Order: sequence, then C-alpha cells, then structure tokens
Amino acid sequence: MMLRSNNPPLHDLRRSASFRTLALLVLCCSLMACHRTFGIPRDIVRDLPALASVRTIYIEDLTHGEDPHLVEGSDLAKEKIRQKLTQSGRFVVVDRPDRADALLTGVAGFQRWYFGMESFFGLEGSLNTQYAGIGMVRLLDAATKRPIWTHEYETGLFHPTQPVVDRVADQIAEQLLADASSAARSSTPLPSPPFINKEPAEPTR
Repeated sequence: MMLRSNNPPLHDLRRSASFRTLALLVLCCSLMACHRTFGIPRDIVRDLPALASVRTIYIEDLTHGEDPHLVEGSDLAKEKIRQKLTQSGRFVVVDRPDRADALLTGVAGFQRWYFGMESFFGLEGSLNTQYAGIGMVRLLDAATKRPIWTHEYETGLFHPTQPVVDRVADQIAEQLLADASSAARSSTPLPSPPFINKEPAEPTR
C-alpha cells in the first residue's frame, strides 16, 4: 500500500516560485509607470544664474491637484521642505505667492500599495503594505512662471528607520540647497588682479 505525501512536488514549488517572481517584476514595472503620470514635465532644468537671485520661495500645494488618496503625505513633505529651507538661512519661505521670487510646485509624498508579496528594492513596509516615494517638483520664476530648477526623486538604498516622506522631502530640499550653493559660487565675481605700476623707471645716473 502506497502512502500519499501531503508535501507538494518539487516541480510545483518551482512553478510557484517562478510565478511569484514574474508577478513581482510586473508589479515593479506597474509601480514605476504609475508614479510618473502626474502631468509634470520631466525635463531637467538648472538655471544657476536665475537660481542665484532667488531669496524668497512660496511652496504650493504638493499634490498638484491629484487625489490625496493616491498621493499621501504631501502636507507633511511640504512642511519638512519648508523647515529645511528655512533652517538653512539661504531662503526665506513666505506665506503668499506675491511675496516670493519663485514658486515651488509639483508633487511630493508617497503612494501606498497593498499586496501579499515580499517587499522589494525601493519600497518599505509590511508584507501587505508598501510605500513608494513620489517627488517631481519645479521651481518657477514668480513673475514669468518660467522653470528655474527641477528635481525628480531618486530611490536610494533601503532605510528602514526613516519614513519615506522624510526621504522625499530631504532629497528635494538638500538638492535645491546644493544647487543654490553652486549658483552662488558661479555668480561670484573673480577678485581683481593686483595693481601693477607700469610707469617707466627713472634712468639711473
């Protein structure tokens, strides 16, 4: 009499692992596609001369008109960006756009995803909840609405102790401050050469 094992055959386990790997790749591609569809131009702009003259910034609503259930944490990201820029002393964040040299606009926050698979690179959370950072912002000249500076959030190494919204806000603020510092250095005039007296020397007698 043969005993039937309750353990699944090896080929079934391999098939299940292959299916889960394929599903994971599809999900990764879907997430990458979803978080780039906010109607914001992705051209990289670094107008350093214009950035050097910016002193006051107004931060607009960073959901960019999106459903707050789709893009979460925008208010928190906005506040953290404001704090970091203010603490730097380089910029003054004002409460009205008519008082600003430039306007920071776009999308910043995170998207929440629910599924029953292991977490993967770029996301964090439990087995059933993952968070993808979102950051696509532009700094516009307040008078002309011309882009001065743009930034798109780049996923870095996994940081289990830092909330994703903090990473998004920190990266935006730090990159803006770094580029503003570069702009200040590039706009600083070179020191004048030392004065050289070119009058002919008196002949010796």
